[in-house]
Amino acid sequence: MFCDRCGQPIRDDARFCSSCGKPQGDVPAQLATPVATDGRVRRNLHILGVLWIAIGALRLIEVSWIWVVGHAFLPGLAGGFASDGFPFSGRFPIEGIAWSGLAFAGFWMAALAVCEVVIGWGLLERQPWARVFGLVVGFLLLLRFPLGTALGVYTLWVLLPAPAGQEYDQLTHAS
Repeated sequence: MFCDRCGQPIRDDARFCSSCGKPQGDVPAQLATPVATDGRVRRNLHILGVLWIAIGALRLIEVSWIWVVGHAFLPGLAGGFASDGFPFSGRFPIEGIAWSGLAFAGFWMAALAVCEVVIGWGLLERQPWARVFGLVVGFLLLLRFPLGTALGVYTLWVLLPAPAGQEYDQLTHAS
């Protein structure tokens, strides 16, 4: 089946053309009204999804590196502080504090990385929840200079305006 407005091929079960957004077949009245948009979401959604997955993968590599370096060097570093000549008798608790901090930071960084990959997948698959989830995490990424800030600004530019929300809703119904 082909769209009678733009000529692009569309799936038989699609309610909208994924290229131009024209309703196909019997579509409820509230969804059939076309939204006047500049196509910003449609043009940038694939790039945005790929960037989210790339940032998530980089963060997973970062978490792995922190864990490897922590396991390789932290015991030796902490062992230097825990000698008998240290002013305190017995072992200094820096090793336990360092391991707890490393585990805490690693857990939250890994959780954020998984969220970023899931957002990227959701945007690529045009899942209805991905826009809101991406905006929430995009605001948080503004604090993560420089790559997180860039991705956060790009995400907000693409997905935040009200017409972008309407266009994204049309794209989710079209797929």
